[in-house]
Amino acid sequence: MGICVLDKETIKEPRSSRLALRLGHDSLHALVYNPDDIASAIYRRLPLEASSASLMKSLEEVVYDNPVLLSDFLQIDILIDTPRFAIVPDDIIAGDSDMPRALLIKAIGEEAASGEVIVDDMTHIGATIVMSVDNNITAFLRRTFNNPVIRHNLSPQCRYFFDKNRIDNAGKMYVNLRRDAMDIIVLGNDSLRMANTFRFRDIMDAVYYIMACRDMLDLDPAGNELLIAGDEALRDEITPILRKFLGYVMPVVPPAYILKDDEQWGKAPFDLIILPLCE
Repeated sequence: MGICVLDKETIKEPRSSRLALRLGHDSLHALVYNPDDIASAIYRRLPLEASSASLMKSLEEVVYDNPVLLSDFLQIDILIDTPRFAIVPDDIIAGDSDMPRALLIKAIGEEAASGEVIVDDMTHIGATIVMSVDNNITAFLRRTFNNPVIRHNLSPQCRYFFDKNRIDNAGKMYVNLRRDAMDIIVLGNDSLRMANTFRFRDIMDAVYYIMACRDMLDLDPAGNELLIAGDEALRDEITPILRKFLGYVMPVVPPAYILKDDEQWGKAPFDLIILPLCE
């Protein structure tokens, strides 16, 4: 048995709260908050066994070790961080139920696309994320949680940054840093140009991927802004390096409902933080 870090003492009114989960390759992140009392948020990172063979068992143990997660919440959102996905224009898959799997097989291979295919429509962006998730994991999530909304972790970021970018419609790159990976999203001319995740071990690898993506998309070093979200320590480390090459490198301003120095919201992954704005 593992350790219980979420119980009825930490989350006293689940029926008035939303549960947001983020499932990665080595962690289950849980954020619980009352929409009418944002300051009441509780965040926990629950480690998982990283190997694919033991991930399912580890996920079950973590959830059952923290039984309050099984409560009847107001709403449950689950973000899944998986490399088994493709982003396609909406009109390609419109009305064709077989197309999502066919596109996944073409993009990532038949074996990688062998799980349940989930279509994550990003509404007004004009693009859809199609992802493949292990059937055992999706079956467990659906029988364990009450009517969860399952999305790819890039989905709320694309929606959030797209809405912010529409204010001036200028081409921008957004980076969301985590301890071993980063999401890169590029927007311009009222459209999504790129959204992908890159894993790295050294901060200079992250710099390389950022600059390579900018070069591939022909972004102007002086004109196309770079805004960085995510892990504060990594952000502080990478920003002065990038400013040697780019004219505008700034942190992403957090949503207005996040109070300064709020420990719970501040520790949560960025894609969970912005979920309330990405319905």
